[in-house]
Amino acid sequence: MIAATAVPSFRMLFPPGWVRHDLSTQSEAELLTAMRAKLRPYGRPDLEFQLAAAVKSSFRGLRDRQGIAVYLPSGDEGAALAPMSITATRLVEPGGGPLDARVSELFSTRGAAFLGDDRMIVRWTRTVSGLAGAEEAVDEQVNYLIPVPGSNRTSAVLLSTSIVRPADEPVDADLLDSCVALSDAIVSTFAWAPNG
Repeated sequence: MIAATAVPSFRMLFPPGWVRHDLSTQSEAELLTAMRAKLRPYGRPDLEFQLAAAVKSSFRGLRDRQGIAVYLPSGDEGAALAPMSITATRLVEPGGGPLDARVSELFSTRGAAFLGDDRMIVRWTRTVSGLAGAEEAVDEQVNYLIPVPGSNRTSAVLLSTSIVRPADEPVDADLLDSCVALSDAIVSTFAWAPNG
């Protein structure tokens, strides 16, 4: 078996009010507590239950997929609130080989392109309808693949931005374009931390 390449530390710049959550059970519990505190004044236990279930499911799924972190707007006063989140996961081929074939497929079948002139970040989009637990929602995704240095392209960080919108309403093109532009701007600041 080929030894897994660890993902070095990295950083990105976010607008004020965004919070990074690791995928520990403590971080999940803190997020749920903060979310419940924000929802309680609205008297919507049904919504509180749905969102709690979605958070638990997301954390479980990210842990199963070698997740690293999730980034969310906090909704704190004075911070811009966007209907989006960004997750970071580690991506490897099951057999331990290079990701070259997968990247080639992204370009040939998913319309991938490079983000930036350095050609280090591969970017593609997709739309997912009928989200688990939220069938009335649509997830507009912007995905980015960044190779881990020193891994010979056998390991990468996958950043996925989810922009959730109601399925039964017309697309707010201006809001969607703004969220996509914000996602691109955030990911364009990606840098490996010194001494990772």
